[in-house]
Amino acid sequence: MKKIKWSVLAFLVLALLLSAGTSYLALEQNAAKKENGMQTKKKMSIALVNEDIGVRTDDGEKIDFGDKFTAKVLKQTDHKWATTSRGFAENGLKNRVYDMIIFIPQDFSKAAMSMTLEKPEKVKISYRISETGNKDVAAEAERAAAAVLEDFNSQIIDVYFASILTNLHGAQDSIAKLVDKEETYGSIYDAHVNSPLSNYTQQFKTVQDYTVMSKDSFKGLQDILKGFGTGLAEGTKTNETYFQSLEKLAKSQETNALVSKSFAEQMSGNDTAMATADVSEQLSNLKSSNDAIFKQFQKMEEERTLSTQVDSVQTYLDAVNEQVAMINTEVTTKMGESLRGSVEGDLLRYISDEGNRNITLDDLTDKTLNNRFNEEIQRLMIEIPNYDAYLLKDDASAVDRAVFNELRNVIEIAGRYMSSNSGDWSDGLRDKKKGFPKYEVVENAIDKLKQEKIDGLRTRNLDDGNYYIYNFNQDFQIEKSGVKDSTQKIIFKQPEGFAVPSSEAVYSVKLTKEDGSYVYSTTNYDEAKQEWTIDIDPSVTDPDGSGVTTLELNVSIDLYIKEEVLTNTEGTGFDLFAPIKVDMTNIETRLEVEEPVDPNNPPDPPVTNPVEDKNVNIELGPQYIITTQERDDAIKEVHDTIGAIDKETTMLADNVADYVKPYYKLSELFKTYYGIDAHVTSLDLGGKSLTEYAADKKNSYYYQFNIENRIASMVTLITDNVTNFIHRDLEIFQQQVDESQTRTAITKENANVLSERLTETTTQAATMNTSVAQTLANVEAWRKASLELLEKGGIVVTNGGDEKSATLSLGSEFGALLSQSKSLADSSKTNLNSADNVYKTFDAIDKQAKNIQNSGLGIVTQAQKLSANMANKLGTDQEFASNFADMMKNSRVGDRQNENLYSFLSNPVEKVKGETIAAGDTFTPYLIVLVCFIVALFTGYVIAAQERKRKQEDEFAEEMALVYENTPITLMTVGIALIEGAIIGAISAYFLEMKGVIFVSWMGVIILIVFVFVTISTYLLRQLRMIGMFLLLVILALYLFLTEAVGLKIDQDSMLATIRSLSPLQYVENLLNGFMSRTDDWLVLMYSLIGAAVVGIIVNLFVWHRSKQAGGNDDEA
Repeated sequence: MKKIKWSVLAFLVLALLLSAGTSYLALEQNAAKKENGMQTKKKMSIALVNEDIGVRTDDGEKIDFGDKFTAKVLKQTDHKWATTSRGFAENGLKNRVYDMIIFIPQDFSKAAMSMTLEKPEKVKISYRISETGNKDVAAEAERAAAAVLEDFNSQIIDVYFASILTNLHGAQDSIAKLVDKEETYGSIYDAHVNSPLSNYTQQFKTVQDYTVMSKDSFKGLQDILKGFGTGLAEGTKTNETYFQSLEKLAKSQETNALVSKSFAEQMSGNDTAMATADVSEQLSNLKSSNDAIFKQFQKMEEERTLSTQVDSVQTYLDAVNEQVAMINTEVTTKMGESLRGSVEGDLLRYISDEGNRNITLDDLTDKTLNNRFNEEIQRLMIEIPNYDAYLLKDDASAVDRAVFNELRNVIEIAGRYMSSNSGDWSDGLRDKKKGFPKYEVVENAIDKLKQEKIDGLRTRNLDDGNYYIYNFNQDFQIEKSGVKDSTQKIIFKQPEGFAVPSSEAVYSVKLTKEDGSYVYSTTNYDEAKQEWTIDIDPSVTDPDGSGVTTLELNVSIDLYIKEEVLTNTEGTGFDLFAPIKVDMTNIETRLEVEEPVDPNNPPDPPVTNPVEDKNVNIELGPQYIITTQERDDAIKEVHDTIGAIDKETTMLADNVADYVKPYYKLSELFKTYYGIDAHVTSLDLGGKSLTEYAADKKNSYYYQFNIENRIASMVTLITDNVTNFIHRDLEIFQQQVDESQTRTAITKENANVLSERLTETTTQAATMNTSVAQTLANVEAWRKASLELLEKGGIVVTNGGDEKSATLSLGSEFGALLSQSKSLADSSKTNLNSADNVYKTFDAIDKQAKNIQNSGLGIVTQAQKLSANMANKLGTDQEFASNFADMMKNSRVGDRQNENLYSFLSNPVEKVKGETIAAGDTFTPYLIVLVCFIVALFTGYVIAAQERKRKQEDEFAEEMALVYENTPITLMTVGIALIEGAIIGAISAYFLEMKGVIFVSWMGVIILIVFVFVTISTYLLRQLRMIGMFLLLVILALYLFLTEAVGLKIDQDSMLATIRSLSPLQYVENLLNGFMSRTDDWLVLMYSLIGAAVVGIIVNLFVWHRSKQAGGNDDEA
């Protein structure tokens, strides 16, 4: 007996040590991890294989995202990072040196920089995870890979937006310089081109007037030369006739020299011939012609001779030529200096098609930017889980209300976007109605609070239904009346959401003084306006002479709520969290006596008119049926109760973040692209579409990409394409000036020739005039000599020889005179031809001057239009530069880029995860199940062994009933199971930091599990012995080697999954998991376990062994 007691005592000690020791070893590691916090978090060994070869941009810069990312990652300390080659990394993964490999491909930078292409290529990053079977390691590896991908996406988006903003910065700087240069060039153009061109045109008008005058002068000269030539021709003919007569005379004299029939007859005939009127007339005509020619060359016309006029024309041509050359030099110089201004004006007309064409950033980028924004908007709209704004019900807090209001605004904007941009991508989006994630425990607590508040309200049963009554009670004050007998009334409407029955309206309002005393007043209710009017008796409001001007009052209003509205669960009922306000109006009126029309006969009684002396608004409230503090207290109480084990908080935070993330991203994208702020309380687009609204927002990207005209910024980029257009007009003008100068030079040369010939002709005319005068003198002398000879007939023969000689001499002299006369006639013809050429030259100069004048008028008109256009353009560019600077002012801080803006653009919505309440590492019920089963197996084995030993020692004891015989051992088994369960439950609850109700529940579950394990194990070992041990070990093996807790992944449809389901320990693990996560099926398993406990007690009471008398000795193995 003593040995049995000691063995029992040893068993109890060992059982307690086994229970406590195994629980401590299983759960102590989790507690140590929790105490060390994040420092004990397993650091993964990650190999980074960078195969990126980089890419060169068009300007020769090399970009290598792989190297930059590698350098950044190596500085991180959350994991053990190492860079290595592909082969070494793969070997390390096989040998468990690395937990994960991340591969950066060769074309990584190239794919990242393809963002500006029409079809950008997605960047791919591959990774491999070591197959350790540990879910924690796999989850951490997936998290690290997701972090790497997020970091890459952020860097690529940052680079993309940085390139866009850099280009926009360059455009901004260029626009400012362009506006300054445009203003400078406009001033230079007006001062040095437009004004000189106007003067230049007037100067050509003067040239034309001088040319017309020169034409008229040369026309008169031409007529004179023509008459002079005609006179010379007639004189030459007369001289020829006379010369022929002299030749005939000479021949006659020579023929008749030897024959002198009648000297008297010949002398008489000769005298008759010499005395004829024709000879005298011809000689007179010749002398007159010579005098006329000589006088013509010496004639003074307005104190100018022909030579002087020719010299004047030469001087004028020199002046004109010099003036044209000077104007040519000035135009060439000015046009060269202001060429850029002219080119810009032509470019503006050329590109804008005289203002009929606009070019935007969207046209310049081939719609790439717009498409990018629309694709991102459509992608986020597809991710939105709910398009039914009614499902987003308001909660109590102002923060939650603001959140739901923004989500509703985003849904409304998205609906308008789909209406104008529908397609295959939008099919079925409006039917998405996923509800907002709710925290069931918190929702239940809030529902309970609502019900408590509803139960606390008064109720009233009326003919039209049942009502709940909320009493609105608040103190307020009004000013007393200024004069006696003035009446005051208070008017207020029924708060929104309440429905007071008309039969109870008057009785639902009570007005009292601050001390609770009654106020004499009359209350009326206007059912149509749902408005109360309280007329206060003047005795209450009249001044009492005490100096107190205010009246302290209290109003009590019974506000009725229909029962079906308050208890409606469909979301359209009464909002218990909404503020209740009452807006009162205090009006004071007095009666003023009207002046009578006839003062001597006033009406009786006097006519009075009401006059309003006061109209004051009084705001009462807000009051709440359920205050925000009450709601927060209820939620806090739930949080305090569930403690650290409630993982639903973490799940809810993740679900809410995932739910609202696409809304916030889409909200920021709508604000950036369309300029629509979804944060505002009331979304008002003024009945406009999204594009119409954005067209009025100069700070929106839609306006900048699609509305703003970018022609001015293009002008400087294509100046060279239009320069030839300006040079063409300049070259034509230069050609005309050169041609004019050439013709002027030819005219000057002809005038020089004419002047020389006029000088020569004048000299010849003077010589010929002298010769003619000499000839006439000789003829006169000869005539006198002939008369004397006739008188002295005797001397004829003697002087015959002399006469012949004189006649020959006369013929010879007259021949020379005739030759000079012919020469003068030829010179006259030549002069006439020269004068004709000079006239034609002046006529050509006149036509050219007209053409130049017309061309100059066109140029001046265009120059004036250009000046006006440049002034208008300058104003538009200055406004554009100002707007563009305002839009870009937050993109730079001083001369540096605004890194905060880049960070915002690359990740406009930041997901902030709330604090997670966690119990050490991830809870693994696998260890608890093993501890309980091992302790139960040990306990059952010891109890069965002790029973067999007792049977052997008491084999001659009296046999009793089976139940009575097994009752002691059963009671001992139950007691030991309860003690072991309590020890394991207490130790595990301590390490898992369970408190309060959860601690008690956990103790009950563990005690029940240990109780079932111990009773079933004891029964199998007592009843079946070796077979029972075999069954217990099989159950343990099925659970130990097939559970997922050790990292084993089994297909749910495979045979192994079926075999694993045969182990009862798997259901116990599911029970613990369900208890920790509060799933619905854990209670079913709990009730099943209770049934198993009852079965365990019953079967232990009916353990049966064969006696030695009946069956011989037991065969023990």
